[in-house]
Amino acid sequence: FELAGIFALGSTRSSELAREFGVPLYRKIESLPGDIDIACAAMGASGANVVLQLLEQGVHVLCEHPQRPDFLDTAFATAGSRGTCLHVNGHFASLKAASAFIRHCNVLRQSADPSFIDVMVTDRSLYGALEIVRRVTRTFEPFELTLRNHFLPFTMVRGTLGAVPATFQVQRFRKEDGRTLQDGDPGYLVDHRIAIGFPDGVLTLASIAGPVIWNLNCNRSSGVESPMWTFVYARPTTGFYLHTQRVVANLGAIRSLVKSAREHVIPAEQTRRHIGGIAQAVLAH
Repeated sequence: FELAGIFALGSTRSSELAREFGVPLYRKIESLPGDIDIACAAMGASGANVVLQLLEQGVHVLCEHPQRPDFLDTAFATAGSRGTCLHVNGHFASLKAASAFIRHCNVLRQSADPSFIDVMVTDRSLYGALEIVRRVTRTFEPFELTLRNHFLPFTMVRGTLGAVPATFQVQRFRKEDGRTLQDGDPGYLVDHRIAIGFPDGVLTLASIAGPVIWNLNCNRSSGVESPMWTFVYARPTTGFYLHTQRVVANLGAIRSLVKSAREHVIPAEQTRRHIGGIAQAVLAH
């Protein structure tokens, strides 16, 4: 890939990055050259109009999560009319521990459907956690997330996802003193922890770095030779190694977008139904 430029409002940071990488800093869509193939839009929901303009101009877009369902409807319609591709980068599902969790869940699901879903998460990582859950459930429909209790700093949400009982504890970005937590703030107590129960036991993703643990249902233990718990993924992970994983995951997301644009094949995790279902579930929280 060749970096063609940075599109931003013109802050000190964006100006310094453009100088560092020796590329132009663009501040208006109209000023972009006509040979841009793809754009990585890491602007949150505030960049919705920019994403639509890029798609209109024939640029394939890898979009940061989360995004609202109404925006996604418009964006997919725009992409379809212009022959461009829109991918939403769920990111966390591509990390090593989450990938191992998803693979093992899908093996377990061949024998039985999930019995329950239990998630502890921050508001900023909610989409990523739901994207992991969506990859191991056949569908989120019908879903109903209605019962809410507030126990600062968490909001508890209960209901069903695809008719499976689900519980979420979501740490919000505002503290009791009104201070707003920024992304990566040490005030966040978790990244995300996901447990999915099956009749034979519970599979837990302890954090984005792992480990992944399988706990056998004690009531179904068949003998003394069966271990009551095992590590599915337990590689010791430093902060540097986790950062490297995240860079690799983002590059993989770009390659997936390029593959879709060249081969006109949409991967299952980038279909309108898949992404729209996650966005609806996020909104319900």
